[in-house]
Amino acid sequence: MLAVFIYQLDLHYLVPVSNRDLIDADMYRVVRYVIASQKYNEVDLSGNKITQLGAQILAEAIRKNKTLTHLYLVNNRVGDIGVSHLADALEKNTTLTSLKLGGNEIEQKGGEYLGNVLRKNSSNQLGDPGAIELGNALKINNTLASLSLVNNCVEAAGAQALAEGLKEHLTLYELDLWNNKVGDDGAMHLATALKSNRTLRYLYLGKNQIGDNGVEHLASALKENTALTHLYLRKNKITAAGAKHLGDALQQNEMLAQLYLFGNQIGDEGVQHLTMGLKKNQHLAVLDVGCNKLNDKGIGSLISIFEDDSVLSTLDIQFNQIGEKNQAKLI
Repeated sequence: MLAVFIYQLDLHYLVPVSNRDLIDADMYRVVRYVIASQKYNEVDLSGNKITQLGAQILAEAIRKNKTLTHLYLVNNRVGDIGVSHLADALEKNTTLTSLKLGGNEIEQKGGEYLGNVLRKNSSNQLGDPGAIELGNALKINNTLASLSLVNNCVEAAGAQALAEGLKEHLTLYELDLWNNKVGDDGAMHLATALKSNRTLRYLYLGKNQIGDNGVEHLASALKENTALTHLYLRKNKITAAGAKHLGDALQQNEMLAQLYLFGNQIGDEGVQHLTMGLKKNQHLAVLDVGCNKLNDKGIGSLISIFEDDSVLSTLDIQFNQIGEKNQAKLI
């Protein structure tokens, strides 16, 4: 059945075979009809039942492939041994730019394998040791464009290693660290990298236990950074003090287009600080302050900015206390 489905995809660049209960034996057909054909750029095998054996079958084909740029294996069971096979294959591969391996029972050794291959390639419970390996690899690798480490255990030391890699890496435009534990110290290290990095456009730091001290460092970096366009700080521990730092940064930053602060605790006082920054900012188009304990005073000031600002096009204030007067303005 899989072969018939793949034949129907002829001339398409993406092969979506996710969530189909595929097992290791099915990987022989994926190799034969997809990877070995040299026709396709993206293969999505997420949500199947692929183990280290299936990863080994895929790895043998990837070693020789010259067209595949994106491989998605999220939520399988490849484990550290499976990652070792993929890493070995990638030492020979120079075309793959995006590899997603979230939810694969990958631990420290798997991270080390990936770190080693990134050093040589010129084209999860990962945790700090694995992240350190990846950070070191970023100093050498100049092919990878998108790195996703969501739902792992990256803490400050891992964030520091990634930050050191960002200082030297020339192609990475997206770093996703959603739901890790980088904290204030990790945010500080990433902020230091942002001051000199000129390629990263998207930085996802939601749900990372970042408080006002960490945000202070990130805000300082925004005053100097000329590349970052999207900053996600949802569900952290940011209060009015952190919002003040961000408001100050918005007065100087000329690149950031979208700022997401959903699920923090900035309150009306924090919103006042943000609005002060928005009055002088001519670039921010999207602001998300949903679920931030806002009342009518803070919401009213934001609505006034939204009405007067020709740049701000999207304002998300859901899950706050919106009175009838302000609700009428939103209609």
